[in-house]
Amino acid sequence: MAAVSAPFILVNSIAGLLGGFAAGRPLPPIGLAVIGAVVVGGAVGSQLGAFRVSPQGLRRLMGVVLVVAGLKLLLKGVL
Repeated sequence: MAAVSAPFILVNSIAGLLGGFAAGRPLPPIGLAVIGAVVVGGAVGSQLGAFRVSPQGLRRLMGVVLVVAGLKLLLKGVL
């Protein structure tokens, strides 16, 4: 599952950027702090996923992330 997640996120992000460009929006400004956070988060996450967390643990973490994202979308639609 983790092997499929990263390419999906990459393709999804590229599609979002292309959709923004097609709508006439410029590339969002990205600070060095955000880029650093991405690099550190990717390194830590890959180590945890490869060596520390079981596949069942990864599924549970992914479930929590999806539930939180779903709740945020529902609340955004209601409020």
